[in-house]
Amino acid sequence: MIIKLDEQYDLKRFDLDLSDPKCVILASCQGAASEWNRQNTNQVFPYDRIAWVDGKPCESQDVLDMLKRDKASPIQLILERPRKRLLYLKKPGVLGLDVTFTLVDTKPWKASVRPWISSIQEGLVAEWNANMPELSVGPHDRIISVNSK
Repeated sequence: MIIKLDEQYDLKRFDLDLSDPKCVILASCQGAASEWNRQNTNQVFPYDRIAWVDGKPCESQDVLDMLKRDKASPIQLILERPRKRLLYLKKPGVLGLDVTFTLVDTKPWKASVRPWISSIQEGLVAEWNANMPELSVGPHDRIISVNSK
């Protein structure tokens, strides 16, 4: 989905999760995202990822650097919608996941919305990925719930 903003300041008004250096996601649909949804048929949702800004791949530091510039020009965002997957992992066994969660709350961005996968090693998740490639998970994916909680 493509979003065109009148100026970079509008991006600052989005509730962003920048805790993953490689992945920028919408933390909520408050503020500018709520305004966008009221005015457009293409809706944005929590966990949508900002993949590209002005034709360039987007990482957290890129957004921070861009917002430091005193420039009021229009910007174009390309968002990717996440795909929900339900994994059935049977213990005993090692999950084989490194998970990251940032508790730091720095304005205007909140702490991590949900834990995210930083890497996958040998274990139950790697076996799941090998057996179910169409439902595989990987680095930068968010963990929404465990055992329905």
